Amino acid sequence: MAAGRKRDADPPTLVRELLRSVETAGTPRGLVLRGEERYFRDKAVDMLRAHATAAGHEVCIHDAERGNADFRLSGLIDDLSGGGLFAARRLIVVRGGADHLQKEGSEPSALTSAVLRFLASPEEPGTVVLSLASLRADHAVSKAVVAAGGRVLDLRKLWDTPPHWNSDPRQAELVLWVVARARELGLRLAPDQAVLVAAAKGNDLFAIDDQLRALESLPGRDLREVVGWNAAVLPWTVADHLLDGDAGRALGSVEALFRGGFQDKSGRRLLDVAGLATMLMNALSRGIRRSLLLATLLARGASESEAARAVGVAGRAQGPALALARTRPPQVWRAMLEEVADVERRAKSNAGADANDFALFALRWSVRPRAGAARTSR
Repeated sequence: MAAGRKRDADPPTLVRELLRSVETAGTPRGLVLRGEERYFRDKAVDMLRAHATAAGHEVCIHDAERGNADFRLSGLIDDLSGGGLFAARRLIVVRGGADHLQKEGSEPSALTSAVLRFLASPEEPGTVVLSLASLRADHAVSKAVVAAGGRVLDLRKLWDTPPHWNSDPRQAELVLWVVARARELGLRLAPDQAVLVAAAKGNDLFAIDDQLRALESLPGRDLREVVGWNAAVLPWTVADHLLDGDAGRALGSVEALFRGGFQDKSGRRLLDVAGLATMLMNALSRGIRRSLLLATLLARGASESEAARAVGVAGRAQGPALALARTRPPQVWRAMLEEVADVERRAKSNAGADANDFALFALRWSVRPRAGAARTSR
């Protein structure tokens, strides 16, 4: 990390800071809540809604998510353009609607224009909040929100793996959040128990929250009897565990992937074994090839910066990538690549590939060998 660079605040901290700001200074003219973690976007909206209701403001919620047949753009623009029906000030929340913010040719869209007029109004119409997965920082709405004294909050997903400098799974950002959320609900959850909950539910904060509330109503029960396992993990996260050589974590993530499936951004969950195996094989191959090239360059005398530049690794990813490449000599990475190719060949035959193939891979390569102790693929 470059000297003097400020680390971005984590999503829970951003939401707490927003709450304190609203309580002391009131709601700003505009807010953009962007990011893949809808849990925190919804939590911020709920907080703003409660504050506006207590202050006697009119609350207007528009679900502009793609495919919502009940959404009417004209109604949203009317709310942004006209006075409140029952109160002097309004809280207007727009969930989704990124498509309606795209330019129409070279001109801003009707929704963009309405939001800009709302933000620039000489009167005090209230607050407009846009909650959506992404919106460019240089979009006209983002810039207008900041110019009006508002904020653009980046509410990303929590990191579900520990930092590269500390492999303790209890230090993963997701696990730390589970402990903190349990405390908010009045539960005493040890870090080891939080690891179990996070592993069982995956990076699904809504499911974790529901599980914690269920634990709240079942005091004294064995956690393993109560927690339901339905985690949906990312194939590339599983690949990272397999490459890292931690057999326990790798086996758990393989089981989670093939039992819970992969949930994409649309919410659709892929459970097809062949499809999951293909995604995991692709992620594994990419990771092994990168580590093989890095290990080869380093073995030939290249500096770390030269090797990273040749592979195209930069920034925060450079340190972990180099550290991983050094865990095995080039011949071992090559043998691992051959084994993945063997699994891929069988996947295309009648034999197919499933979780067992990757569990064997995890066990075969679990112990990080010393240089010169290469193993051969089967």
